[in-house]
Amino acid sequence: MIEIVYSAVVLIATILGALTGLGGGVIIKPMFDLLGQDTAVTIGVYSAIAVFTMSIVSIFKQTKSGFSFDLKTLLSISLGSVAGGVIGELIFNNFVTLFSNTQVKITQNVLLLIMLIFILIYTKNQNHFGKYRLKRFDSIFIVGLLLGAISVFLGIGGGPLNVAMLMLLFSFTMKESTIYSIATIFFAQLSKLVLSGVHGDLFNIDYKVAIVVSVMAIVGGYVGTLINQKLNETSVTRAYTMLMTALSFVSVFNVGQSILF
Repeated sequence: MIEIVYSAVVLIATILGALTGLGGGVIIKPMFDLLGQDTAVTIGVYSAIAVFTMSIVSIFKQTKSGFSFDLKTLLSISLGSVAGGVIGELIFNNFVTLFSNTQVKITQNVLLLIMLIFILIYTKNQNHFGKYRLKRFDSIFIVGLLLGAISVFLGIGGGPLNVAMLMLLFSFTMKESTIYSIATIFFAQLSKLVLSGVHGDLFNIDYKVAIVVSVMAIVGGYVGTLINQKLNETSVTRAYTMLMTALSFVSVFNVGQSILF
């Protein structure tokens, strides 16, 4: 039964993740927390598998359709994301040993809620913020480092923060940001999965669930990317904002549920 529920969540999450550049982890993590079937560690692994699989499909489809990356920017931010992913996973593993599963989930959801609120404020008022165009390798690397560390620690794939920062710091359009965000997520989640394997977390999951999650992520990544390519800039921005608002409410509910129960 749980495989059916998880598969539905992952399918919807990866469709929306590929469409808006969120990756899907930001939906999967709070929804799996809400279901309460697994620990924070196991949920983090399932989320990483889904987001990593979706990102492969999405990047392949975007490049096949003619999108070309600025390789210097992509490699700089991706290398930073890999390093950040390692740091984020190490911090998470230490956190798990020091605190209970409930405390870990509360911390993750509170930080996620704060992040979502600030991203919503930026998205709705982005015309009032300055626009930048980072060029130096070290500056771009540091951005990737921070994005990778935060996304892996929170177990969300990093999409919401990626998209906002890419628009702010690189002057990308929303649609450009969604594609670069997915590419950055690929590298961050790669480091997450490698470290999960090293620590043994990757081998303590239900493989039936992992297979279902992977298959749904492939379908979701394809469908979401297809929709992204057909929609205009305004429609993608509207979908992104609506999703951020809905996720804020889910995070509030998760925090309240964890504290009360």
